[in-house]
Amino acid sequence: MMGCGKQTRVRPEHQALVERLIEETRPRIHARGTYRVHPVTRMTDTELALGSYPPVRGPIAGFLRPATRVAAFVVTVGDEIERLADQRLRAGARLEGYVLNAVGSAAADAAVDALADVVYFEEAGADEALTPPFSPGYCGLPLEEQISVFAVVNAKAIGVRLLPTMIMQPIKSVSGLIGIGNSEQVEAHGVPCQWCDLTTCIMRR
Repeated sequence: MMGCGKQTRVRPEHQALVERLIEETRPRIHARGTYRVHPVTRMTDTELALGSYPPVRGPIAGFLRPATRVAAFVVTVGDEIERLADQRLRAGARLEGYVLNAVGSAAADAAVDALADVVYFEEAGADEALTPPFSPGYCGLPLEEQISVFAVVNAKAIGVRLLPTMIMQPIKSVSGLIGIGNSEQVEAHGVPCQWCDLTTCIMRR
């Protein structure tokens, strides 16, 4: 998330800075999430319907096609790390502010993984598996589709709101969809990253 590819050598002083800031921010990260599972009413290459909720429109099937149920979710790590990053930037410590923003984003992604674990153990049957989380703003799914996700999930329960600009508040929050389906079909379907040509994508799985 800081632009260092696999072939880029990270300078020792930068590595030390990242490790120090991770330890500094650990008590300031308050991860929480919420989700709601619904049966799939209809799924096409361009649309997903979950009951009477507004459909999610975009390249849905590439990610979720094996799913018979879908968990819509929102997670956040709170706003403390965001405020800390802003303070450092205003004080002229631009590198620290930049690193703190990256740490907050990484923490939010880790919160998504933790929520996916909860969905798996609480919702999936013995012969079921999960698709990778799929979020608005990535892989061709318009950011505006967050409106449909927020219609399904009670994000206010964890203190997250969606602004008219489609930015969530707190900023270090993630919304999206996780499919639940037959494990053999999910494994056979794979993930879109397997056939995507965008090898430089930092979200590549």
